Amino acid sequence: MQTQKESRLFLQKLLQNPPMLPFDPKLLPLLFAVTQEGSNASVKTVVALIEQSPRLATRVLAVANSAAYGLEFKVSTLQRAINIMGLREVRLLVLMVGMSSFIREAQLPKAFDTNKFWSHLLSVANISRALANVFGGTAGACGQDASPDERLVMVPDEAYIAGLLHDVGKLFLAATRPDIWEKIVEMEQAEDMDMFEAEHSEWGMDHALIGAAVLHHWKLPLVLTEPINLHHSPELATSFKMEARLLAVANCLARYSHDTPATLGDDVLEYLPHGCDPETVSAAVFQSMANAQRTGIAELNA
Repeated sequence: MQTQKESRLFLQKLLQNPPMLPFDPKLLPLLFAVTQEGSNASVKTVVALIEQSPRLATRVLAVANSAAYGLEFKVSTLQRAINIMGLREVRLLVLMVGMSSFIREAQLPKAFDTNKFWSHLLSVANISRALANVFGGTAGACGQDASPDERLVMVPDEAYIAGLLHDVGKLFLAATRPDIWEKIVEMEQAEDMDMFEAEHSEWGMDHALIGAAVLHHWKLPLVLTEPINLHHSPELATSFKMEARLLAVANCLARYSHDTPATLGDDVLEYLPHGCDPETVSAAVFQSMANAQRTGIAELNA
C-alpha cells in the first residue's frame, strides 16, 4: 500500500510536468472564454487563437469537411469552418483533440481498455447534458421551490464537457504510474469494490482529484473542475453543489441499460434535487442516449 505522502508527491510532480497536449494548454482558458454562452467574441478572435496551433487548425478543418456535417463542398478556411460548426462545437472539438491525442501517445497499460473508456465518457457526457436540461431551466432544479443550493449554474454544454472530462484522472494515473493503476484494478476486482474506493485504499487519493487538479492547472473554469473533483462524493461539495450531484447521477446512470427508461436506484435517487420527478429524469436520459445512438458518435474520431 502506498502512503499519502507518496501520492501527494506524485500529484506535485504531475502538476510540475503535466500531460502533453497537441497545443499550448494556455489556449484552453482563452478558448473557453471566447466560446462560452453569451460571449461577444468575434469569429476572427477564435480563428486567431486556433491558428496558434497548426495541428488544431488542421483538425478543425478536417471535421468541418467530414461527412458528419453533410457538406457538398470543401471548407478551406477556419472562419468558414467555425461558422459551419458553431463556437460551442469548436470548444468541444478542442477538448476531444487533446484527449484523443494524449490517449494515442500515452504509454498506457495493455489492460487499459480505451474503447470502453471512451464509451463511458461519452455516455456520461450525453446524460449530463440531458440532466442539465432537467435540473436547470427557469424553475431551477426540477421544482419551483428549489433552495439556493439546488440551483444549477452549469449550462447543458458545460455539463456535457464535465461528463466528457470526469474520468480523465484515470488516464493520467494509468499513463504515469501504470504499476499503481494495475494494483488498483487488481484490488477493485478482488474485493468487488468501485475503482475510486480501491484508489483511496491503495493510493490515498482518487482519479477525480487527480483529473481535477490537472484541469485546474490548465485553468479550466471551476464550474467544471469542482464537480469533477467530487463526482464520487458530491455531499462534500461546498460550491457548485448541484453540479457535483448532477455529475454523480450521470456517472451512476451511465452504468444502466438504456434499452428502455429505467427505474432509478437508490444510488441515483439520493442525489436528485428536491421535487425532481424520477420518471422525468429517466425518460430524459433514455431519450438522450437514443439520440446519441441515432446520430452516431463522431467524437470518437476526433
